[in-house]
Amino acid sequence: MTPYQGYQGYRRPRGESGFRVGKLLLIVVAVVLIYLIARAIFGGGKENNLNQLVNETLQDETNSGINAINVNAVNAVNTNGANVNTQSTSTPAGERATTFEDCSNVYSRGSGERKEMTLTFNVGTIREGEIDAVIQALKAGGTPAAFFATGDVASENAELVQKISSAGFPIYNYGNSLIRFTDLPESGIQEQLAEADERITAVAGTTSKPFFRPPFGSIDDVVLETVTGEGYCPVTWTVDALDWDSESTAASSRERVLSKAGNGAIVLMQAGNSITAEILPELITTLTGQGYSLVSLDTLLK
Repeated sequence: MTPYQGYQGYRRPRGESGFRVGKLLLIVVAVVLIYLIARAIFGGGKENNLNQLVNETLQDETNSGINAINVNAVNAVNTNGANVNTQSTSTPAGERATTFEDCSNVYSRGSGERKEMTLTFNVGTIREGEIDAVIQALKAGGTPAAFFATGDVASENAELVQKISSAGFPIYNYGNSLIRFTDLPESGIQEQLAEADERITAVAGTTSKPFFRPPFGSIDDVVLETVTGEGYCPVTWTVDALDWDSESTAASSRERVLSKAGNGAIVLMQAGNSITAEILPELITTLTGQGYSLVSLDTLLK
């Protein structure tokens, strides 16, 4: 996510491109003259070294000239009013974000070129027994994971959130309460984010940035613009284990995750669900056995 927008206002001063071309021609002429004089004085013994010097000099200057032309082309497009931006609403395969401060996407998966996956857990309810089992399974496998907690949970069960954080897992913003952000005005979205971050930070000791997960996956242009404006990068998921569904079983949730596993997949599970606690050890073993690296969320998206 290179911040191309930061260069939108830049315009190369007039005449600079012409100056570079003239400079290139002068350097080429100078090198050729040096080559001819040296050859006349020393003969052919130095010819190979001089040829190498000529080639290297020409290559360097040619590359500089190409770069200048590319910049001019971009500036010409900008001048005509086009929005030069390599970002889209989905992560391009093979590209990793270099920073999340300028995020303008909703991420539902990482790169399709690396055999990596990330396990993510929502903490919207308080069921300590199951969450303990989830933490133990992750630590036993040395598996990174991302947790998204509401501000309400952080406030009502600070010990539980501290336990997740102390185990070494980042806790990201899941809103202050389980409410559809698409039903909120901009000010309401900002309040939800700020209150959740304040509560999580007070308990975990670190900010809930840079990631935010919209409750129920509800997000639109207003939510996206507001959330990113507050410094968050919204993350949804590739596959939902549906461990929260009353009709789901441990077998069906496990099969759902494994059947939809793939490069860059973000798996969604509920940290306080008994099905999650039951199937997690086998999921970790099976996925790593299939050659997937289970990585942290920021690693997956970088």
